[in-house]
Formats: sequence, structure tokens, C-alpha cells
Amino acid sequence: MSAEHHPAVVGFLDHLEASNKASTAATYGSYLGWYERWLAEQGIDLLQATAATVAAYQQHLANVYRKLDGSALARSTQGTLIVVVRTLYAWLHRRNIILFNPAASITPAQGPKALTVAKDHLSLDEAVALIGTLSDLVTEARPQSVAWALAVRNLSAVSLALATGRRCGGLIGLRVADIDVQRAEVRVAWEKGKTGRVLPVAAWAMELVAHYIREARPLILNGRASDALFPTIHAPAMTHGAFVYLLEQAVAATIQRNPDLTALAAKRISTHSLRVTFATVMFANGCGIRSLNELLLHADLNTTAMYTPIPLEDLRRVLIACHPRA
Repeated sequence: MSAEHHPAVVGFLDHLEASNKASTAATYGSYLGWYERWLAEQGIDLLQATAATVAAYQQHLANVYRKLDGSALARSTQGTLIVVVRTLYAWLHRRNIILFNPAASITPAQGPKALTVAKDHLSLDEAVALIGTLSDLVTEARPQSVAWALAVRNLSAVSLALATGRRCGGLIGLRVADIDVQRAEVRVAWEKGKTGRVLPVAAWAMELVAHYIREARPLILNGRASDALFPTIHAPAMTHGAFVYLLEQAVAATIQRNPDLTALAAKRISTHSLRVTFATVMFANGCGIRSLNELLLHADLNTTAMYTPIPLEDLRRVLIACHPRA
């Protein structure tokens, strides 16, 4: 962990990494950096903070801090920043590093309760166009070149994301050993700190991945050793930033090549949008919410419900079909 962090924060983040929560550690490290910089400005050591200190930080986030565009932080962001501070102090208190938890009585700010996942996602036509664009880029590259191999990798990664609904961290964390081509299955050994399971993969996506592993991946590695399913030409495994970049480029190319998809240009498509797209398409085509819960590896069925809002017209049809007086 960064030497810029307080030793207590370093210990906390190391604990998260040791618990197979590397992505959480990276996110918490960034958020705690905000708190540490504010403490430094106040001349307060992290271990000497009181309840009044944490309350003052909460007021700072709500009333003083402004983003680059001059706007205030969303209440949900304010709440997340305080939750991370509470989690840090709770961990320090459990290990008797501090005598009391100064954040225990602080209530994080909460934004409006969302009934759905607030993420733009692809329609079925847009998802098909995205895969088609990535396929065209493969065709346009010189066969068996590094550019061709990278295009095949990008097509395979996006296809696997759309076909399985994997989180970005789970997708880029896959190893070749996790792919069972013969059974068309993927083994999700660990995701978001929880053990996973074996999940089925659509045949079309598995055929692309099998072709990628056999023909393109060796060209990308160029003799280097790596267990990761999706390496880069510079690193043994693709990073989150690399996947974000390739998706942004793929969406931009799709918009350019499909001017009829006017709605796509106005959407903000992220890596999580692919997961929401998977859930939306599956649910719209008759997948039961309990099955979808298992496919998404959600711990709570209520979380899955947020991914699958039922359109008003569907509710209207059910009412007409089922209500004796409709």
C-alpha cells in the first residue's frame, strides 16, 4: 500500500487484500485518502480523532467540499465516504488499536432510495450491434497479427461479459483454467469476497472464447507466461482501466458505424452496464428472478429485483389476463 497512508490505514487495507478483497482495498484506499488529507489540514492524527472530528468531516463533505464543476457531492457519495471511515475505525477498535470508535455514533447521509439500478444499459439491438462492430474489427485486421489478436481478445471479453453478466473484476480475474470449453461452463472461484460457483455460458460466446484461447492469446503473450484469460501485450492480466478503455472504444465505434442507433449516443455505457444488460435481456426473455439471482451471484434477491424492473405495459397485460374484473 502507498506510503502516503497512515500506518493504521495501511494495516486495514492489507487486511482487506489478505481477505481476497483487492478491489475493495483499492477503492477504500482512495476514499480514506480524502479523510487523511482533511485530517492533515486540521492537524489531527487519525488515531486521535474524536466523534466531533468525524462529525466535522461529515459537515465538510456536505457543506464545503465541491467537485471541479462547482457542484456538491451527491448524498450517496457523502454516505459512502463516511461508511468507509466507520469501517476503518470499527476494524481498529476490534483490534484494540484504539480504545473507542469515534465514528460509531455517526449516521451516514443517505440518498433517495432507488428501486432500480441507475445505470444506462444496452438494448438487445445495441448489444447485437456492439458485438457486430467488434467482429468487424477482427475481420478488418491483418490475420494472425498482434492487432488481430487484440481485436479477437476484445470481442471475446465483451461477449463473455454480455453472455454471463460477470462483474468487471470477476471477468478480468478469470484464468484459462476457469474455462471449460467442452461443457460450456465458467468457474467463478471468488467474487466480491465470496466463493462462487460453476456457471453455464451461451454456446456462441464459448465458441469465441475457445477460438481466442487457441489462436489469439498466444500471439498476445508472445512467449510470456500467464494464467490470466485476458492478458495484454504489456501485462500478464488485463486491468480494470484497460477493460474500461476497450469498451469505450468499442461503443464509440458502434455509434459511428450504426447511425440508426440514435439512443446509444446519449447513453453512458460502463463496464457495469454490460452486467445490467445481461440481467435485463434475460429477464425480458422469461428468466425467473430466482435463476437470475444465481447467475448474477447476488447474495440478496432484492438486489436482483433492482436489476429487473417490470415495465408498466407488462403489468397491464398481467392485470388484464389475471384479474377477474379486468
